[in-house]
Amino acid sequence: MAASVLLLLICFSYFLYSFHFSLAVSSDSADAAQDVTVLIDAGHGGVDGGAAAGDGTEEKHINLQIARLLEQQLGAMGIRTAMTRTSDVSIHDSSAQTIREKKVSDIHNRMQLMEETENCIFVSIHQNKYSDSALSGTQVFYSPNTTASAQLAQTIQDSVQTLLQPENSREIEKSGSSIYLLYYAQKPAVLVECGFLSNAEDLRKLKDETYQKQLAFCIAAGILEYLNT
Repeated sequence: MAASVLLLLICFSYFLYSFHFSLAVSSDSADAAQDVTVLIDAGHGGVDGGAAAGDGTEEKHINLQIARLLEQQLGAMGIRTAMTRTSDVSIHDSSAQTIREKKVSDIHNRMQLMEETENCIFVSIHQNKYSDSALSGTQVFYSPNTTASAQLAQTIQDSVQTLLQPENSREIEKSGSSIYLLYYAQKPAVLVECGFLSNAEDLRKLKDETYQKQLAFCIAAGILEYLNT
């Protein structure tokens, strides 16, 4: 209980710092930040459940829960947002019939949303899974196509580690071709692997609404820091 209260106080203090910092930036920078739209992508959905934990928890649900909370946090900070999905759906074309066709169509439609959203940064929310159950913690991947992507990834990673996961020593990582949306993105784009469904402690926390709110706040604070700098 004491740890949770301390974390909330730290988060609130960080928010106040970020808010006052945002007031201190030049008017041109402030105007530029206000013009940005954060396109929040809740990974998977519908027929595509993503990774599954040992207890049957599907990644797609946690992704959406955190993405919704991130939308709320950014909105409270005065940052414009849009989402690729707001419910448990795949955003594939109606012509797609097989599961593979639906997955391919879905990913292409997400890319199209990124391309069509003017002056946007793309933040995709996912969960990790690995054969080694000891692995844990958040890690942010970034598009290799813009230096801004690496900068955004670093501010988010730093925010999560500073405010929520001080034991996390993971570093940001450049995306390979296996992460389609980042590999081909021409705008600042990152993917946040929030934690490991294969790790019992990570799974417990990721299913907890309070922790989801804390994590969403950390991601939002990292985005705010990026916009301010």
